[in-house]
Amino acid sequence: STLHAADYCGAQACKLWVENIIIKDHISNLEPNELRRLTENARACHADPLYEAAGEELAKRAPVDVLRNASSDVLAEIVDRHVEKRQRRIQELAVVTSNGKLLIYDTATGSCLQTVHAHNSFIFCVAFSFDSSMIATASSDRTVRLWNADTYACLHILQHDRLVWAVAFSKLNRLVVASCDAAGLCK
Repeated sequence: STLHAADYCGAQACKLWVENIIIKDHISNLEPNELRRLTENARACHADPLYEAAGEELAKRAPVDVLRNASSDVLAEIVDRHVEKRQRRIQELAVVTSNGKLLIYDTATGSCLQTVHAHNSFIFCVAFSFDSSMIATASSDRTVRLWNADTYACLHILQHDRLVWAVAFSKLNRLVVASCDAAGLCK
């Protein structure tokens, strides 16, 4: 095969290029759930070229229900590496309502940029991640939801046994989100 020929010739750059083409061809034919599993397995095995390519493909074409089942580490890295960031960040203010809506306002103009039907009941707390790529909401519906701050798509739902009062992102590690429920249990 071409890969063996490149390896035989000792052409490392050529070999890496061919490997990349083979990987991209393979992952382009996978169903979204297969692609999610491959991405998680590649990360666990430290197969960096495969993980990078599979994560990029997953970010491009996986529906929210497939991404929702991804591990939180893989999901956070996909958002960080592959979800296109807005070129021009505006000052945004997140406001939550008693009927489960998340409202995003432009503080310069006061205009509402987005209304998200985030929860089925009262939202107690909202927080932006420190890099502004994610929003977390905590609700009386016993869930914390993580949102993509660019697309407002729900990325992950964290379940609690009781209503959730608070949510916050770690300043040191953007992959960590903490939430506390009415019984004082923090996750």
